[in-house]
Amino acid sequence: TPGLTRKLLSQSEGPTPGWLTITMQVEVEPGALIGRHTHPGIEAGYVVDGELELPIEGQPNRALKTGDAFQVPAGTPHGGAKNGAKKAVIVSTYVVEKGKPLASPA
Repeated sequence: TPGLTRKLLSQSEGPTPGWLTITMQVEVEPGALIGRHTHPGIEAGYVVDGELELPIEGQPNRALKTGDAFQVPAGTPHGGAKNGAKKAVIVSTYVVEKGKPLASPA
């Protein structure tokens, strides 16, 4: 996705066989639009810096800012739009099924 970069911070097997726990730093440039997508497991994130709009299917849109946390249920379509004039930095942990793509278009 243009304007989006991911940096792998850690990856480990588990919490049970067939699953991975992945922690990534995600940076979203001003004006970047993150297309709707899903993950084959949950995403739990924390906004380290900046602001971001987070639409999660079935939930009200959230305007996240520095210090806010969020969770996206497994297989739930979501996306995002960058708000503000500076880059948003998020740390997300994904607990996902091994062997499946981390993200798929929704």
